Amino acid sequence: MKIAVIGSGKLGQRHLDSWSKIQGVEVVGVIARNKTRLDEVANKYGIKSYTSIQELLAATDVDVIDICTPTDTHSELVKEAANAKKHVICEKPLALTAEEAEEAILVCKENNVQLHIGHTLRFFPEYANARQQILDGSIGKPGVIRMKRGVPHPPNGDSWYADEARSGGLFLDLGIHDLDWLLWTFGDVQRVMAKRVKRSSEEKGNVEFGFITLKMTDGTICYVELSWAETNFHASFELAGDKGMITYNHNESNPLEVQIRPQVGNQSGVQVPRNVLEKDPYQRQLEHFVNCLLGKEEPIITAEEAAKSIKVAQAAIRSAKEGQPVTLTEGGR
Repeated sequence: MKIAVIGSGKLGQRHLDSWSKIQGVEVVGVIARNKTRLDEVANKYGIKSYTSIQELLAATDVDVIDICTPTDTHSELVKEAANAKKHVICEKPLALTAEEAEEAILVCKENNVQLHIGHTLRFFPEYANARQQILDGSIGKPGVIRMKRGVPHPPNGDSWYADEARSGGLFLDLGIHDLDWLLWTFGDVQRVMAKRVKRSSEEKGNVEFGFITLKMTDGTICYVELSWAETNFHASFELAGDKGMITYNHNESNPLEVQIRPQVGNQSGVQVPRNVLEKDPYQRQLEHFVNCLLGKEEPIITAEEAAKSIKVAQAAIRSAKEGQPVTLTEGGR
């Protein structure tokens, strides 16, 4: 199977690392607009570089295009690849809005190509196992769910993460991970309420904090705490039911750690979780997508589910802006 990756940044290179470990896959090119970094990445991985999908298509018979670019480019690149009759893998979130996501999904269906979305949290053993325990009734009837996720604030300047018009901001870019897991585990959301705080100073830079409360249609109450104010990546959860609780803290797998907030302007881009597994979640995810493309497995994550999580993130953004709850399904109060 021939793969091309769009994006030469941190996630693009992480995907390239994973593809290099998967049997039966040939990476036939990498596409990016920054020619200097593009050439560096192409040389690093020993692959050809291209500056557009059209240039790639003229030179190769690629089967799958893997999109690892800023969020605001996702939907158009998905549609361009699909119209070229190529299967698509796209990093999360699928688009900035649910409407854009649904349009991209429709184009893929019209061209009879598969669309897989990189909601990598579903491939973290801790989260997948916790979900299965909940479905198996290990904690009884779920009552209150608390999810936390935090990273340093994205650096300003060249970083598109810090530009809300490009990344979707804290609730979409960072919150989409936990929102997707909650929808996967508990079903639809009935009502969303969110709060958000931003602070900025020349000395300490930017920090941002957000809090989302979800009432699920099955009655479960979920709290999602999000932070762009940490010194290092952090994620944890507490899953409580009437028969027990499941807890997890990412930092417990890294027992000794020094945390020093970087000086303003010295940040090195978005942080991603560290992992000690033989196959990290990115490789596990991409192997799964290959098996889906070969008809060996059914998708763990569908494009429609990815669009639904964007809709919830949009509701949180709206709620924080208006100071009012947003009802997503009938019966919400």
